[in-house]
Amino acid sequence: MRTIKFRAQDIASNKWLYGDLRHHKDDVCIFEQGGNKGEQVKRDTIGQFTSLYDKNKKEIYEGDILKVQGTRERIEVRFVRGVFAFLWNGNLDDEAPINAPTHEWAEVIGNIHDNPKLLKRKK
Repeated sequence: MRTIKFRAQDIASNKWLYGDLRHHKDDVCIFEQGGNKGEQVKRDTIGQFTSLYDKNKKEIYEGDILKVQGTRERIEVRFVRGVFAFLWNGNLDDEAPINAPTHEWAEVIGNIHDNPKLLKRKK
């Protein structure tokens, strides 16, 4: 069974929170595991766990930036057309569904919210 969880930045502290995502009226909250109080989060930072790990056993989330081992390639993880996909080097025309064992070659080096300069966007 796969783990379904999310991460997002807390509105007040910018701290990253991990857990269940819930909508309440106009607010979106993350309830951390074992917690009974949700914290309001920034909608534009919400990312779902892909159920994949990098070579360091770090969880990979939507919005993460991965480094391809042995290259200068940078990949953004996105959710498009119903699947998690890689966006190669910020090229909006070069998306590919995730179909490789990421734990063998990928390393999370940041995310699009905290480290946008890690990607060289092509328009």
